[in-house]
Amino acid sequence: MLVLLTAAAEDAAVPPPDPPKLEAIQLAAPRTDAGMPLMKALKERRSTRSYAETALTDRQLSELLWAANGVNRDDGKRTAPAALNRQAVDLYVVLPGGTYLFDALAHRLEPVKAGDFRKATGGQEFAARAALALVWVADLAKLSDLGERARSVTETQKIRWALIAAGAQSQNAALYCASEGLGNVVRGSIDPDAFAAAVPLRPEQVVLFAQSVGVPGPVPLAR
Repeated sequence: MLVLLTAAAEDAAVPPPDPPKLEAIQLAAPRTDAGMPLMKALKERRSTRSYAETALTDRQLSELLWAANGVNRDDGKRTAPAALNRQAVDLYVVLPGGTYLFDALAHRLEPVKAGDFRKATGGQEFAARAALALVWVADLAKLSDLGERARSVTETQKIRWALIAAGAQSQNAALYCASEGLGNVVRGSIDPDAFAAAVPLRPEQVVLFAQSVGVPGPVPLAR
């Protein structure tokens, strides 16, 4: 018994291993002359709630994020509109190996936290199976210095601006998915507090919604 207790004490004294360190992911340049015609992509756009446990290719990940809110002009402006061009929406990319923040100017994923937090992006079973989740987060700090305009702009208005931008970005992503044969669904079911604690987020960041993206399952439930 003494031997067992001693062994247990020694095991308890061993510190847990350090979590794996995430590295930034430099995304390849997107193909801007590829994909199906816009009208056909609109026809094919749908919400999918069944996913295969299959990763996106590096090219698909790059083009998905560029479509959502990538730089499409020499002056640094984006594929989606943003109030005052403040870019007050942070796009978190939740992959099986970790959570990243999309840096559109560098077209790169910046590491945030190692671990699989897909389940924290929604309560539905498929949220943890899809290849990734995009989480749209308003960063109100980016709308804090508005000069004279600040006196008339409420926090509700700032969040409305962010929701308009995030809505445009998520539809861009959905149309890319339609063009590429991928599934996606925009979800308001994310628990903001759970995701904010898991990542974590700063107090001035507000979770808006999430979007699952992946290869459709064998019997996709779409509408």
